[in-house]
Amino acid sequence: MIVPVMLLAAHAFAADWTLHDIVDRANKALRGDSSHGHMAMTIVTPNWKREMEVEGWNHEREYAFIKILGPAKDKGNITLRRKTEMWIWMPKVERTIKIPPTMMHTSWQGSDFTYEDIVKADSVVKDYDHKLLKKTPEKDRVVYEIEGDPKPDAPVVWGKIILKVAVYGEGEQAEAVPLQEKDFSERGGLERTITFSDIKRMGGRLLPARLECVPENKPGQKTTIQYSELTFDVPLTEKFFSLGRLERGGL
Repeated sequence: MIVPVMLLAAHAFAADWTLHDIVDRANKALRGDSSHGHMAMTIVTPNWKREMEVEGWNHEREYAFIKILGPAKDKGNITLRRKTEMWIWMPKVERTIKIPPTMMHTSWQGSDFTYEDIVKADSVVKDYDHKLLKKTPEKDRVVYEIEGDPKPDAPVVWGKIILKVAVYGEGEQAEAVPLQEKDFSERGGLERTITFSDIKRMGGRLLPARLECVPENKPGQKTTIQYSELTFDVPLTEKFFSLGRLERGGL
């Protein structure tokens, strides 16, 4: 995404990939072109701990349908994303609420992730220019440290992003797996660190089954997501992500 796009030096590991390709493939590791998954989300603060069961569907990185399965007090809450717009369904009051732009930076379900994270799931690919900071060959992979700087006038939250991505395998079999993301403010201060771990094969893909998001300025607080199931290439269409389906509780 640098202009011109920086080509990587030849290497047995995906030698023809650009930095943009690496970032894009790592970003798609947990989503693919379409996916369906189950996960457990745990939010820990110095004063309380909260656990939720979540089921989610994604399509073309522009549509998402996320349903809370438990605990009982949150069961049935749904978040719907359609391109740049987002709604939530609250079954207890039988209301659909559209999330305004002013709320996009607020916490999603009390976690360290925001509505913006869901809406701009591929922002790191589209809105940033990438440059290579470090390349480290290891036993069965090559680890790339990549800096993302916002493109001019890009509507982004972060002033800089630093990614660590591991590339496994060769040629057509090569796979990119995210290892870490550090998000910085426009002033250059570190705001949060997302660590990807528990790398395993799920749904036929190599991916990190565990994510841990730690905010820099909130000691003792973190959000962990653990995937228990992921299926890719699910036959979904835009109709699946409809407001009618949202208000029917996903039925």
